[in-house]
Amino acid sequence: MNWTLLSLSYSVNFTATIPDHRCRSAGDLWPVDAQGRPERCLRFRGNATNETEPCLEGWVYNHSAIGTTIVSEWDLVCSLKSLKGVAQSVYMAGVFLGAITFGRLADRLGRRTIFLWCLLQVASLSTGAALAPSFSIYCVCRCLCGCGMCGLVLNGMGLVLEWTKPSHRAAVSGFLSFVLSLGQLNLALLAFGLRHWRHLQLVSGAPFALCFLCSWWLPESVRWLMVRRRFSGALRALKLVSWINRTPAARVQLSLEMLESDYSQEEGGESPEYSVLDLFQTLEISALLAFIMGIWFSSSLAFNSLALDLQRFPGEDPYLVQLILGVIDLPFRFLVSKLADCLGRKLTLASCMILGGSLLLGATAVPQELGHLRMGLSALAKGFTSASLSCTILVASEVFPTSHRMTGMGITNMVGQLGGVIAPLVLLAGPMLPLLPPMLFGTTILLASFLVVFLPETRGLPLPDTLEQAQSQIQRCWLRLRRKPWQRAQPIQTKL
Repeated sequence: MNWTLLSLSYSVNFTATIPDHRCRSAGDLWPVDAQGRPERCLRFRGNATNETEPCLEGWVYNHSAIGTTIVSEWDLVCSLKSLKGVAQSVYMAGVFLGAITFGRLADRLGRRTIFLWCLLQVASLSTGAALAPSFSIYCVCRCLCGCGMCGLVLNGMGLVLEWTKPSHRAAVSGFLSFVLSLGQLNLALLAFGLRHWRHLQLVSGAPFALCFLCSWWLPESVRWLMVRRRFSGALRALKLVSWINRTPAARVQLSLEMLESDYSQEEGGESPEYSVLDLFQTLEISALLAFIMGIWFSSSLAFNSLALDLQRFPGEDPYLVQLILGVIDLPFRFLVSKLADCLGRKLTLASCMILGGSLLLGATAVPQELGHLRMGLSALAKGFTSASLSCTILVASEVFPTSHRMTGMGITNMVGQLGGVIAPLVLLAGPMLPLLPPMLFGTTILLASFLVVFLPETRGLPLPDTLEQAQSQIQRCWLRLRRKPWQRAQPIQTKL
């Protein structure tokens, strides 16, 4: 299922492509633009050859290179050209809405429950978008589909990492990100074979229905069950996992009394009632939220600007461009987990952001005549920004406590996805101000890279279960920043 996420998210690269078009007219003559090409938005009035008028009878589209798209079906050209960018911004607005909704619900109802619901929501609404009779209904379906997609990513990642021991979390996160990037390759192949936008939309969403039927065996997060004091559910989940892992001895040793005793000794009877406002009651957690928001927003802004603008390479085959931009992510997604284990999360994240932003700015200095060099720098910038997103998600899943993990990730992801909402709208200014989008995207991610300094290093540490444990990690980080180089570190006693 993971490899289909980006296929559906970025299918608008092909479903909303603008084919070559001209005004529908009974005559054989059309006005020409400054480059000597037929004017796309004007035609001659009647039999006159010196008076023009708008395309009152619609447009004629050339589908020899590009199949039927939402642009040609609903005439999103000329005065309605901006609606093409709105179509993707509406989807990212749905992702924004999903971050608000499903993060908090996952902490209240469980990771597994929300994960299954989001699978059903994405499967049904992606089908609805493929069958939409109008552009407005299409946008509504895409918005709600993006909402469910955000819940899938957050809860899927959270559920997996909460079952993973600390030494393997970076590797597991990197593997999930690697498989996620395969969706871009899958999109290029699907788009090449399915030239009608409805077929591409339908096939991109079909795997989610199959995954919904096959995911009922997934166990709930034991960490979440223990924090919510649902010991009987935790026992069933542990016994299911021991049966899957073929360790019958562990299954026999598990008991309800053992879980209750261990949790009571570790947590001291903490109440399971939590509120989203808990995250804003201390300076440390509030600052942590702000730092991750800034990092996630800038990385998402830069990544989406590169992933959604295939037409910035005029004359290049869009299917080949999509394939290149998909392939370039694979080594970066794979290596970022190795580097995060070797160098630490903070150094890896900061390096990816600085290199990605620098390459993005560097590509603007390359003249249009050197198109391949420009594409190469842009592809490398996309690789580094995708790696920074992977590392950001890993860090966010490790710094927030189990009691508020999905809420914290939901809030930060919510602000982060604003970058995905804004990126298509900023790209609309490209034809008039070609330097504005890349300069804005590159500068933003470079400035945000300095926020990484204030994050705690989580390599090899157990996941915090309470707000006090998360707060203690941040305090240790800030103490190290304030300490002078010649001062010795004083150990801080804390219970993890």
